[in-house]
Amino acid sequence: MKMIVKIIGIILLIGIVVIGILALLNFTQRKYNQLTKEALAKEDISNEIITEDDLSHLPKLVQNYLNYVGVVGTEKVSNFQVNLDGEFKMNRNSEFAPCIIKQTSFQNQGIRLFYMDLYVNKIKISGLHHFYRDDSIMKIKILDVFTVVNENGEEMKKAETVTFFNDMVLLAPQTLISDEINWEERDDSSVEATFTHDGITIKAIIFFDDMGRVTNFVSKDRLVVDNDGTKDSVPWSTPIFEYQELKGFNLPKYGKAVWHYEEGDFTYSTLHIVDIEYNIEN
Repeated sequence: MKMIVKIIGIILLIGIVVIGILALLNFTQRKYNQLTKEALAKEDISNEIITEDDLSHLPKLVQNYLNYVGVVGTEKVSNFQVNLDGEFKMNRNSEFAPCIIKQTSFQNQGIRLFYMDLYVNKIKISGLHHFYRDDSIMKIKILDVFTVVNENGEEMKKAETVTFFNDMVLLAPQTLISDEINWEERDDSSVEATFTHDGITIKAIIFFDDMGRVTNFVSKDRLVVDNDGTKDSVPWSTPIFEYQELKGFNLPKYGKAVWHYEEGDFTYSTLHIVDIEYNIEN
């Protein structure tokens, strides 16, 4: 009996060591780095400059926002890489946990690569979102070993199309001159945007303050996957609370992500923009 217990103990110890080694290898981050490198190799940055004429077709509220950000006279954006940190909730009943995020987006290629490390009770949970023309994939792993979420398909792609457009509005406003967007003025403080990308069309309402800054982005087209695996169509918003000067632009400093369920709002993330780079090269 003692020998059996000893053998089981050895097996468990070996298992713990193997899991630890696999976690240290950071496979999810390596995949993110690989995909980023592959996309960068295909980039063709034009270095064209944004002019007042590029803004002339936009609603006045959007023009005011782009002028506040300071896009005129700067390069049109082909790609950007952003670092964020903050806190994230896995579900309503969990506590906020610290997270670190790196994201690289390629506007002309239609690619969004999002990598997050979340630390829940000191246990690392890694997530990778890969949005591209053929599909959209979301994978989440515990200790970078055990896959707990693996989603893809048309519903996921539509949801990530909303996120892709949200990034354009908040992280790369230079891209709002795109002809993929149709604008409709609602009132003196909001517009409705219809964004069509790779055959998928989503809508969002964007709100502005008296200074011309975006204060919120609301869409009903971003699907939520609940803990039991069910998928719901729930309004999603990203209110912005402060702005900062970053790399010569006036950009959001921090904001939240909120699901608006019928039974009440669920704020699941607060994120701060730490750094951003535009038109990075291989």
